Amino acid sequence: MAKAENILKADWIFTNAAVWLGDAAETAATALAVKGGHILAVGSDAEAMAYAGRNTEVEDLRGSFVMPGFIDSHTHAPGTALSDLYDVSLYTCKTPEACLRAVRRFMRDYPDAEEIRGAGWDIAGFTDKELIHGPRKARLDEVSSSIPIILRSYDGHSVWMNSAAFARYGITPRTPDPAGGVIEHDPHTGALWGTLKEEASKLLPPKSYSAQQYTRALKLYQTRMHRYGITGVMSICASGLGAPAEAFARLEDEEELELRIRFAQEISPEYPVAEQVAALKALKVRCDGELFKVTTAKFFADGVVEGGTAFLNTPYAAKAGRESDENNDAVWGLKDLAAAFVTAHRAGFQLFTHSIGDAATRRVLNALRLAGATRWRDARPVITHLQLVRAPDIRRMKRLGVVASVQPFWHMKEPNWWRRVDATMLGPQRATREYPLRSLFDAGLTVASSSDHPITVQPDPLVAIEIGVTRNLAAAKWYGVKDITRAESKRYLLGQRQRVSVERMLASYTRNGATLMGCEEVCGTLLPGMAADFIVLDRDPRAMPPVEIEKCEVLRTYFSGRMVWDSASDA
Repeated sequence: MAKAENILKADWIFTNAAVWLGDAAETAATALAVKGGHILAVGSDAEAMAYAGRNTEVEDLRGSFVMPGFIDSHTHAPGTALSDLYDVSLYTCKTPEACLRAVRRFMRDYPDAEEIRGAGWDIAGFTDKELIHGPRKARLDEVSSSIPIILRSYDGHSVWMNSAAFARYGITPRTPDPAGGVIEHDPHTGALWGTLKEEASKLLPPKSYSAQQYTRALKLYQTRMHRYGITGVMSICASGLGAPAEAFARLEDEEELELRIRFAQEISPEYPVAEQVAALKALKVRCDGELFKVTTAKFFADGVVEGGTAFLNTPYAAKAGRESDENNDAVWGLKDLAAAFVTAHRAGFQLFTHSIGDAATRRVLNALRLAGATRWRDARPVITHLQLVRAPDIRRMKRLGVVASVQPFWHMKEPNWWRRVDATMLGPQRATREYPLRSLFDAGLTVASSSDHPITVQPDPLVAIEIGVTRNLAAAKWYGVKDITRAESKRYLLGQRQRVSVERMLASYTRNGATLMGCEEVCGTLLPGMAADFIVLDRDPRAMPPVEIEKCEVLRTYFSGRMVWDSASDA
């Protein structure tokens, strides 16, 4: 630290804490000083107090843990807020019957509604053929045969509809599947089953919301993120998910934005790529602020395992009743994807690609190679999810400069899900090799953790950190099961050898997230000069039994040196 003479005086000094700076050297301190929304100094209590002046506020944190604010590198803001406020919210519904009750309640509350929209149903609540094809339209027809009902799944990859909705939008048994999409039919009669998957959902127009509705939903989303200690996000506007850039920009213009946001817009193979990228460039010009920036082009390489639309190197398990091949499950052809990558990269956009299956990841890497990514300078192309990935492709990711965006919330045998969905669709042996987390770290990749909220309904980073460390059950209350007391408990343990350290998980939610978003010079660590985005936890997650990390409590969240969340005021 500098000598006390002729130095700046801090606005705030926080002492008597366990401060984790988040830098690669794992530097520790006990105090930090904040000035003008930035970190002025870190060190011992005495060193920090050298920056105390007449107007400096000094606070004793009494042994609390201080760390950089969490960065969620894959979300779809405003998360569940639009459904919670304006539609049928199904995110807490665990059964088909609960979903139908929620729809009926909404119809009673809004008797004049001409169309019902909602989101959040979970395929794991269904059984038999519905587990494979999705929910039947007959269930919704019993609720209403005249009012269209359109319900998006929690993961955004499927839409459940009644007969009136199919009729309104002209979808018949003869409507052809769009490229990369599936209109589910009864395998015996050929009649419409009740669901649209992947690109087929684009046969429906998205619901429009007013500027005021988006603003209200984004404010609710922001408060929820602060509650979890999240101060930065990569927000992706994909089909049916995410608020438009103008809504964020408006919030920043009104000086009500208190998150660092990097924004991605989907590029679809259904429309000319050059036109979509040109529109994205125009959007960037219109909405480029200090906190909110349009930086990224989002691509889908495949769908999801639960929908039978993931692109796999070998077929689905026989009981799934699904094949997996390039024509059905690959959203893009290799040359088309490579050309799209080139167009987006040359326009100055980062590439962010959804890839679930091992064949999909192989295609993305082949497309990057074909596009010339080995010659790109600091492009940081992102592959997100990586549910199944082959070891040679992990090594290729490193050579191509790929950043891995992972969702540790799913890196366990999820109750009521793994055996019914993953093990059924993939076969138990292959399903046990899902989500190779440690392999990504060990290969030297930048690994950034995220939630994919609202797909993860409660995007608590401490839950994700615990699962990354244990590869075992966390958030037991959410799943309605008894919690575990030992990390070695077998029932929910997935790939024990893929466990990583607490420090690696903390880094994945801080400096690695900042690296993914290209803002590592601004946030992600608590080094002098960085933004004062930090959180105060009641305990040090490094000093706890791994199965109790989720019990840490976010006491406060600070953004640019200003407290934006206080658990005491929320009590």
